[in-house]
Amino acid sequence: MASKRVERAKAKGTLATELAITGAAVGSLVGPVGGVVGGSVGGLAGLIIGDATTVFPMDMVAIPAFEYASLNARPSFMIYIKEGEVLTQVIPTDAMEATVALEETTITTKKRTRAKGAGLPKKYAKMGFKKGWAAYKRTPGYKAKQARKKKASKKRKR
Repeated sequence: MASKRVERAKAKGTLATELAITGAAVGSLVGPVGGVVGGSVGGLAGLIIGDATTVFPMDMVAIPAFEYASLNARPSFMIYIKEGEVLTQVIPTDAMEATVALEETTITTKKRTRAKGAGLPKKYAKMGFKKGWAAYKRTPGYKAKQARKKKASKKRKR
């Protein structure tokens, strides 16, 4: 059985390959140079995604993602990345924060259910909701309580 490290490396390589193919397909719409650049960017993205630290295997040039679509124009800035440099995730991305928030809300959302005879004394609650309330309304204690409420309501209206 392969170790987790080997499995993770294989998964990362597969993802990098898939994204390189996708990037090359999108980039080829611009032209043959766009296909090469798109494949490189897609492969680089596949290597970076899902990893806390990444060591760059070769010299690379990074450009802003929003300028990728217009590869025929010169980007506003480029970053030269030397072989062997390490990329470390410092600030969590929005996607990471959303995933954490989603996991927290799914754990804590349990709907509270009311007790079977809520609001009734235990003796009447055991009978069930309808029968319990019907029996409780006939008791002298309930009638006295309702009379007190009615009297207090009249005092407030004056």
